[in-house]
Amino acid sequence: MTKPTASPFEGPVHRVRVRYCETDRMAVAHHGSYVAWFEEARTEWMRARGKTYRQMEDEGNLLQVVQFVCGYHKPVDYDEVVSIAVRVSEVSKVSVVLEYECRRDRDGAVCATGSTRLACVGRDGKLRRLPEELTA
Repeated sequence: MTKPTASPFEGPVHRVRVRYCETDRMAVAHHGSYVAWFEEARTEWMRARGKTYRQMEDEGNLLQVVQFVCGYHKPVDYDEVVSIAVRVSEVSKVSVVLEYECRRDRDGAVCATGSTRLACVGRDGKLRRLPEELTA
């Protein structure tokens, strides 16, 4: 059993159970699944901060992913549960970088780490100031 390492992430985590459709022929989670999992975790992280994605979009603030990075460390198998933590690592007036840490629940091993850079734009596609829920 892999010994869990200390995490610099604090606060709530989002849990995902690996579905069969998210695996490859070896029943290991496909690398592309992490894009959706990080998005799910980001959505729930925002909700916990007091505003949903939908509310932000209704206010005219659209968050465009302009960069996605993911490093894969350990495999995750079909039907396993993983916990994804999110934290802010960088903020500017118009963008935010979020970091993700994905751990297998069965042994606490870090299976993936990553980040997304999100730019805030209006419906016209022009950059806008980030909502305060993302900068606090």
